[in-house]
Amino acid sequence: MNYQYLTKSRFKLALECPTKLYYGTRFNDYADQNIDDAFLIALAEGGYQVGELAKYLFSNDPITDDITIEELDYDIALTKTELKRNAGGRVVIAEAAFKYENLFIRTDLIVEENNRIDLYEVKAKSWDNTVEFLKTIKKGERKGEIKIDPNWQPYLYDIAFQKYVIEKSNPGKKVFAHIVLANKTQEATIDGLNQLFKINRVNNRVQIKVQDGLTKNDLGIIPLKVVNVDPVCDWVYSNPVKIDLEYELMFEELVDFLSNKFAQNERIWSNCLGKKCKDCQFFNPNYPQGQRSGFHECWKQIAKLDDEDLTQPLILELWGGKTGATSIVGNAINQGVYKLSNATESLYLTDSRVTPEGDTLDATKRRTVQITKSRNQDFSPYIDIQGLTELFEVLPAPYHFIDFETTAVALPFHSGRKPYEAIAFQYSYHIMDELGNIRHQNQYLSFEKGVFPNYDFLRSLRNDLSGVHGTIFRYHQHENSYLNHLYKQLIREDLSTVEDKEDLMAFIREISTPTNDNPDRWEPTNNMVDLYELVLSYFYSLYAKGSNSIKDILPAVIKSSEYIRTKYSQPVYATPQIPSLNFAEPHIWIQEEKGLNPYKTLPDLFSDIDKVRFDISDSSIMELNNGGAAMTAYAYLQFTDMPAEQRELYKEGLLRYCELDTMAMIMIWEYWRNLIGK
Repeated sequence: MNYQYLTKSRFKLALECPTKLYYGTRFNDYADQNIDDAFLIALAEGGYQVGELAKYLFSNDPITDDITIEELDYDIALTKTELKRNAGGRVVIAEAAFKYENLFIRTDLIVEENNRIDLYEVKAKSWDNTVEFLKTIKKGERKGEIKIDPNWQPYLYDIAFQKYVIEKSNPGKKVFAHIVLANKTQEATIDGLNQLFKINRVNNRVQIKVQDGLTKNDLGIIPLKVVNVDPVCDWVYSNPVKIDLEYELMFEELVDFLSNKFAQNERIWSNCLGKKCKDCQFFNPNYPQGQRSGFHECWKQIAKLDDEDLTQPLILELWGGKTGATSIVGNAINQGVYKLSNATESLYLTDSRVTPEGDTLDATKRRTVQITKSRNQDFSPYIDIQGLTELFEVLPAPYHFIDFETTAVALPFHSGRKPYEAIAFQYSYHIMDELGNIRHQNQYLSFEKGVFPNYDFLRSLRNDLSGVHGTIFRYHQHENSYLNHLYKQLIREDLSTVEDKEDLMAFIREISTPTNDNPDRWEPTNNMVDLYELVLSYFYSLYAKGSNSIKDILPAVIKSSEYIRTKYSQPVYATPQIPSLNFAEPHIWIQEEKGLNPYKTLPDLFSDIDKVRFDISDSSIMELNNGGAAMTAYAYLQFTDMPAEQRELYKEGLLRYCELDTMAMIMIWEYWRNLIGK
């Protein structure tokens, strides 16, 4: 039966955590929060296009040459692979199938000739001259020891597994393994490279529509890098595999162990819990109702917690920021501290700490407040009123709030651009004056396919913010980092191409701080203020569960502030009182039935009529209420053929979502303003 095969994706899942091998089998009915994530990530990064483009490295015309095996059925795929391989001569196959005992793989690409098979694994990850797959430890007790770069480990074990299966199933062949990556050192030499490979998703299957008649000669220099990884595979085969088991196994021993357990549908318990559990996809938020929850079963089995314990905050919620490479949560779990209420200052208190004055929060005090409030189930907010009062005295009005939506795709839009160059495609801008009057002041969205938007984005932002009086707010580092990315792009531009280059660079210097990798240094004259850092210093709420993301801080603020709840539970937004650029009718941001979360009040992208009209059955992006969804929606607009009316609905959704991000900042600031009597 097909489900008994240990495939490369299941092998990778087991490396993350051996227990996931059991949870990830659909027959066991565990909740899986990542069902669509792989698709969304690949779409947003251009992963599907990279896979299709890579075929042109080995075939002049992959479609005419019919190199791809499309069949999903394992046995049919194996039969078709064998037929193609028996054709003789040099054979190129995409999605070739190989089986050895109860191991099964589908390869991205193979090239076979005589007794040689070259295996190519294609990834949308980027490569440059600094990449080292195997690194030598330079200090400490393990000095001189060689290890795999942890950032590359999942991909390299993946290709080692594939090479192993091919070698075992083809003992008379020599197998050479390669990884194909987006080459950040190579510029595209044609315009519209990304537009040559369009994406459609039908019945949850991805289909790439390649431009008719496309051949390798049409692509110019293909910005992909092929790297031989045979030395890495040799290292993998000859060293114990780091996996959460009580005993070490060599690669082949581990493969045998996992394949046998999987074939028997037998659960392998991990020997440890860790910080990684926080991101476990086999989590049912409605536990114990509904599907089984692997997360909860692990914590019951390994931490010996019961269902009552699991209703209380776990140590995973402890804020882990500003600790460098140290994992406070990981250290706590290693010491057997599983519940947040059992945590003590000894987990994170340092001798070098300088105690802040007054009620201002530093990292240590923030964690102490969190633990104390969690232990007492005290949901009243912690507020540094004196600090906020002083803050409002030094930060002048009017207040300008900005938020960017950005992406970085593998296939460049234009000639002269490299893979994964920064793209800033949208911003929103709210303003509050000294009297507290609020309006959605302006916005920008690059909507057309294949347009490199960065400099028009900057021109619009410069028109809005250059020379303004008052205080410009951002939330966290993202906006500052992206302005630095755009600055470095401008450095490479010629004045004949971007005539206002110097003006745009001067504007960036005006409102941002140079990052360490920026070749230029400057002192901004009207630097953006990071509202995130102000949250860390002056506000804590147990409702946010240790998170400081604006998506969690905003609902926490709303639950903490009667003033904000009262004001925005009324239809005051998108009225003359608070004008909006995207909401035609008065909008109520705070609704009891939406859990007091404004992001859940955003209108659906598609009505039931629209779903029928546009034949939309794919649920992967039905809502547009977070940054990942915005990035994915932009990718849809760039890479997918769709009716103009459907594109317009995505556009409207993007504009409304980004507008809420800056309105969320307004609500936080307005809450504090009300607290200090402004």
